[in-house]
Amino acid sequence: MTLDARTILLLMAFTAVPTALVLLTVSRFYAASVRGVWHWTGANFALAIGLLLLGLSQSANDLAARVGGNTLLVLTTALYYLAIQRLLGDKPSSRLAWTTVAAAGLIFIVLWTAAAPYHLAVGTLSVALMILTGLSAARLLLPLSSDKPVSHRFTGLLFLIGCTLMAVRLGYALFSNSPPPNLFAPNFWHGLILGGAHIITMLMSLGFALMIVDQLASELNRLATLDALTGIGNRRVFYSRAESELARCRRKGSPLSILMIDLDRFKSINDALGHAAGDDTLRRFSAIVGPHLREYDFFARLGGEEFGVLLPDASEELALGIAERLRELTEAEHLPAPDFPVPTTASIGVAQLQAEERSIDQLMHRADQALYAAKSGGRNRVVASSWLEETAKQAASLAQDVGA
Repeated sequence: MTLDARTILLLMAFTAVPTALVLLTVSRFYAASVRGVWHWTGANFALAIGLLLLGLSQSANDLAARVGGNTLLVLTTALYYLAIQRLLGDKPSSRLAWTTVAAAGLIFIVLWTAAAPYHLAVGTLSVALMILTGLSAARLLLPLSSDKPVSHRFTGLLFLIGCTLMAVRLGYALFSNSPPPNLFAPNFWHGLILGGAHIITMLMSLGFALMIVDQLASELNRLATLDALTGIGNRRVFYSRAESELARCRRKGSPLSILMIDLDRFKSINDALGHAAGDDTLRRFSAIVGPHLREYDFFARLGGEEFGVLLPDASEELALGIAERLRELTEAEHLPAPDFPVPTTASIGVAQLQAEERSIDQLMHRADQALYAAKSGGRNRVVASSWLEETAKQAASLAQDVGA
């Protein structure tokens, strides 16, 4: 049984077109968040045109097929490589990709002009495709890691198989005792290699689509957990993270503290300068705080001009030191502008988890009370929940003494 090369090529061409159209549709809806889709779409169109030039030629040795068709196949693989790099956020290796395409095209022209044997064109095409598919496989599979997305490993494995197929084709064309004289000469092994390439190429586009789905899911998760204005955590994820840290600290017997922060006189910024200036102030404040927290602390915007900082493994004493540093930095920044008559400052309430507390709401309630005391006490200050409790005890004791 011999697989017909012409049928395989035309089938691949007509398969590439709908795949390109599907990806083109995806690019129209997700162009802002998914990189590389246009490159992959262009690659599939180049693949379809190149295969049609080869499949509709008489022997694949004419100018359109040998030069145009083969060069378009190299261009397809180059665009695949660039699409993968863009999707993963790399700086695309454009010079390498285009140099490979140009060099292969030039060699095809020379071989056609010199009426060189068919197997030399096969060798040139195979080497170019091996380079580009090998680079794509390496980018998706390396470094080896168990946390690498399955879609990346699946697509990377397909490129590795494609690279291997091209290596086998190169070896067969150059070292076989009776290599096929042209693309359409009946040959079982040659047809088998082309059939395998057809399947792998279709699966590559499936793999790329799965990578897009993974990226979109990651982006949706990011949007669900981050505050859109400041780029830090939002209220929902703060509560979730706080509950997890509470359970962990309970198991290990380690301290847990929380800062509740409110920007003083923030409304005056919106009233005097507009909401755009207010938004900019919130972003600038967030940028001030982030670098001065520990790697495992968690900073979130809880709503309006109120923020929270989760401090795992931090005693109240350590939390007070961090809070005072943040207060000083905010005051020194003179937000929103140096000449603004009533700059915003930070009032901060601090609370450490107590032994009898079983929910994060109890801890946050005490931090809120401390924040309220900081605001009512004149703003631009740090108040600890323990101070309020001690003050309350002293007041109660004094009241008893007076009553006695």
